[in-house]
Amino acid sequence: MSRTLTQTARPMFGASAERGAHTSMADRVFATVVGTLTLWSSRIKDRETLADLDSRLLADIGVTRDEANYEANKPFWSA
Repeated sequence: MSRTLTQTARPMFGASAERGAHTSMADRVFATVVGTLTLWSSRIKDRETLADLDSRLLADIGVTRDEANYEANKPFWSA
């Protein structure tokens, strides 16, 4: 009995892929890029929020204005 392409091909997406089929290199690269962009976006928002906090709120979290400014001015790719 011969096997056809549809019997041996592995799905890249969907339920079959989630059940343990191997992911392709393209899928892993895409997931890494999306994860990195999500992290960078989160850092931008967090640093903007930190920069907007008043002195009372900074004191509540134990951060000085200088520390907050230092963190808020870091580039988004920097941890």
